[in-house]
Amino acid sequence: MITPTQPMQTIALVDANHGRGHHLTYMRFFCKTLLELGYRTIAFYPDPDSVRDWLMPRCPQYFQNLHVFEISEYDHCRAPLIGKIPSNLQPLVVLARWRYTTSIIQRAVDQVGFEPDLVFFNWLDNYFSYFLTNHLVDTIFPYKWSGIYFRPGDLRFKKRALIPHYAIARSPRCQALTLLDEEFAQAIEDKLDFPVIPFPDLADETEPDLELDVIRQIKEKAGSRKIIGLIGSLSKRKGLLTFLKVAQESLDKDWFFVLAGPLVKSTFHQEYDQRLADEYEKVQSILNSPPSNCFFYLKSIPDGAQFNSFINAFDILFAAYENFPYSSNILTKAAVFRKPVIVSEGFCMAKRVQRFQFGVAIPEGNVDECIRAIQLLYDSSVTGTCPLMFDFDGYKQLHSTERLGQIFKSMLDAPEMRKTLTISLS
Repeated sequence: MITPTQPMQTIALVDANHGRGHHLTYMRFFCKTLLELGYRTIAFYPDPDSVRDWLMPRCPQYFQNLHVFEISEYDHCRAPLIGKIPSNLQPLVVLARWRYTTSIIQRAVDQVGFEPDLVFFNWLDNYFSYFLTNHLVDTIFPYKWSGIYFRPGDLRFKKRALIPHYAIARSPRCQALTLLDEEFAQAIEDKLDFPVIPFPDLADETEPDLELDVIRQIKEKAGSRKIIGLIGSLSKRKGLLTFLKVAQESLDKDWFFVLAGPLVKSTFHQEYDQRLADEYEKVQSILNSPPSNCFFYLKSIPDGAQFNSFINAFDILFAAYENFPYSSNILTKAAVFRKPVIVSEGFCMAKRVQRFQFGVAIPEGNVDECIRAIQLLYDSSVTGTCPLMFDFDGYKQLHSTERLGQIFKSMLDAPEMRKTLTISLS
């Protein structure tokens, strides 16, 4: 158990994104970590019960220090004092979002009777905008704040702007900026002249449900074949078509391919782009007539025991995402369950996999190279020899709740300590 801090301070966690990828997992684990550290915690999430119900059996001794309130995604169509806002006027939308969040927090403060010492935004990107500095935000939002900046496109895509996307972080109320991609932490810190902290990409490590019926079906159909799995929200960027083509061209191999998760048809935008429409038709055609070496489970899979049951059943994880230069906690899942992974070359995920040597990076969308990567990992599992070191433990430790606790504590330390803060993921 983590030693509680005294006197008790209050941290507010804000995330208005509901049911998307990691959002619920992060909110739950952030709350749990803060409560165990001895902080009073106020959480704002679209589905409060999903946070409360998960936390109650896991930290009942701290439950009196938890307050969870509902927050909805901000409707950009209308804003207080401004009225109807065109969607292309992003700075006005962002300003209105800051004002909206202030009002939600202040209503909660009136109810619980204390103010947050720090507001932490679990998804900070929606609170940033080009052409917007901190000065107006400082008049709207009265609390010290921090958060995770998931997609720092300025540096990733070498964009140049007179006022960068993250300029609001120059606010004197911003205690630190955190990034999942450690590569750009130092570059942004040099521009902002205050802490930019590499943040662990957490994952739910709940024990898998070994009795899950669908897992029994998969293992029954796979037989002795090695299982290659793609799991999660099945959007175009997940490399869905590449995965299916690999399966079609591997019918003579001792491999079995599993797609698990809901198909996100909207990501193909077929009504606007004929090429994407054709891709979607190819995907749908394969899904309608599965090859003999495939199993498709196209339903939403809640994180935790069910999701981890699939990960645990796979022998190799396919995560060769396309046009996705960011972090993904599927790598943390891979490390937790000790599964080798295939990723796309050139970006954050590839650098991590190469550094910790628990998988292979391939050229994006390259079917032949993907087949070679699977063969390498398959051969290594059969022969027990492989040039990779498979440092799953090293990666898992670097993206753990222990690191999370260190970071939250540092952001509430004395200002002179924050100025010299160094937390590295290198």
